[in-house]
Amino acid sequence: MKIQHKLIILLLIFSANNIALSQDIEFKSGSKQVALVELYTSQGCSSCPPADEWLGELKNEPGLWSEFVPIAFHVDYWDYLGWKDSFSKAEYSNRQRLHRKQGNVKVVYTPGFFLNGNEWKQRFGRSTPTVSNQSVGNIHATLSANTLKVNFDSKKATHTTTLNVGVLGFGYQTPIQSGENSNRILEEDFVLLSHSKHKSSNQSWEVTLPDSVSPKAERYGLAIWINEGENLRPLQTTGGWLPKDYY
Repeated sequence: MKIQHKLIILLLIFSANNIALSQDIEFKSGSKQVALVELYTSQGCSSCPPADEWLGELKNEPGLWSEFVPIAFHVDYWDYLGWKDSFSKAEYSNRQRLHRKQGNVKVVYTPGFFLNGNEWKQRFGRSTPTVSNQSVGNIHATLSANTLKVNFDSKKATHTTTLNVGVLGFGYQTPIQSGENSNRILEEDFVLLSHSKHKSSNQSWEVTLPDSVSPKAERYGLAIWINEGENLRPLQTTGGWLPKDYY
């Protein structure tokens, strides 16, 4: 009987997880501009941990997802200092360099913040990013299993809009064994694990999320933002939590 009870409990848990994953998840920005907060950081940068910690604190703020969406882009250009950042990608370094080419910042550095595509000299004593009252249009996205359908309702005429979709990981504790942060344990949230871009001429998209991301996180979130062509300054942003067992 005890074995049967355990099997029943396991089946109920499995069924509950499947029901949760089968339900559609909606993400809506509203018409006012939601701030995209980009942090360019590295596990090999001794001045980055305070910035990472400040970014992590935003997950407890009431304006998360509805007023601002933070993302940590881990760059690879400090990997030579004795520690290879486990989250770093050349793509993220190149994105920061493109910010410089587009005139959004004069010098590439870490920790480097951007607020809606503009260089942001963040003071960590300030609790939350500045909220915009500008009306820019609404992102409405629906996630069904791993299919994401997105529409951007905006009166601003654009020739080509680019949808960005990022899977974020939370709750990492990374022990650093060498380099500038040697013997430290870094707490990292909003880590960009996957980033894809999709162009459209009608401000409508249907894309597929990756089947898996790594390394495994305690929790996952989804960041969705739209820009015009290759211009890194976002038109609108939204995001939200994914089910705990999504990956």
